Amino acid sequence: MKLNDLILRCFAERDNDGSWFVMCLDLNLYARGDSFEEARAKLHGFIKDYFTDAVSKDVRYFHDLVPRKAPLYFFVRYYLIAIQCLWRDFRRMIAHKSRVAAEEIHRCLFKESLPVRPC
Repeated sequence: MKLNDLILRCFAERDNDGSWFVMCLDLNLYARGDSFEEARAKLHGFIKDYFTDAVSKDVRYFHDLVPRKAPLYFFVRYYLIAIQCLWRDFRRMIAHKSRVAAEEIHRCLFKESLPVRPC
């Protein structure tokens, strides 16, 4: 397992009702929450539980479980969000704005790491 394999690609989107959907592409896990922080915390817990089970109870199937890629649709969403974030940052730079208001953010990318500890 390479160091890059320990970093998981994730994205988040705010729904029309104000709730958040977060997705981990590399393990095909998702969570929902009323806030970004809540949804991300739930996803982090799911990743930790999933990985713990993969290295203990299901160790025989570890290579089938990690990574477990999400369907192509979610990768397309991820890269569209990446482009939108780059465009938003570029517009902000041109307008000389240092920050984006939290209400303006409806999509973002983030990374999680696999919960491993040195032996």
